Amino acid sequence: MTTLSTKDRILNTTEQLIAEHGFSGISIRKISQAAQSNLAAINYHFGNKQQLINEVLERRLNNLFAIRQSMLDELNQGEKQACVLEQVLHAFIAPALFMINDKNQGGKTFMIVLARAYAEQGEHLHQLMTTKYTDTIKAFADAIHQSAPHLDKETVFWRFHFIIGSLTYAMSDFGASSMSKQMTESEYFNKSVEELIKFALQSLQA
Repeated sequence: MTTLSTKDRILNTTEQLIAEHGFSGISIRKISQAAQSNLAAINYHFGNKQQLINEVLERRLNNLFAIRQSMLDELNQGEKQACVLEQVLHAFIAPALFMINDKNQGGKTFMIVLARAYAEQGEHLHQLMTTKYTDTIKAFADAIHQSAPHLDKETVFWRFHFIIGSLTYAMSDFGASSMSKQMTESEYFNKSVEELIKFALQSLQA
């Protein structure tokens, strides 16, 4: 059995508490009690509550965006030619939904945290996204534009923006649909990826 470090234990506990109670429903004291650590340990590792929240989000999002960038780089392979649009969309969409089934990446708990972040920490999350992940998002937007040259960059921006919104909804609502009750979790996951890519393709090919 792997023994978690104090820092990881605090991060895991914070993630779980946010999923259960929301961002406004947590405090440093509640976190320290649930994590069986002291206030000094939280202050030492994170400084304050907001920085702790940042790290809860970033440790998952950093890995997600790294996987996305790696998949896009494999598609490009140093070539100037455009990727196939469906492959670009798969590289962006599939890793996010894959996280739902990966407990090592927070699984469904982090999906709830992310949904709460959009609802309760929208401005802060937007700042985090634009500060840390702009290059990867721009790289995908450029790849989409190259793969759909009939669209101007402004149109790509708006449609990609709405695709990201649809993906966020699918992540936060995963498994809640009545359709999910008729499939295994694996089948529902694969179908979600397939249908969301079809949806995105239709919006970009029009």
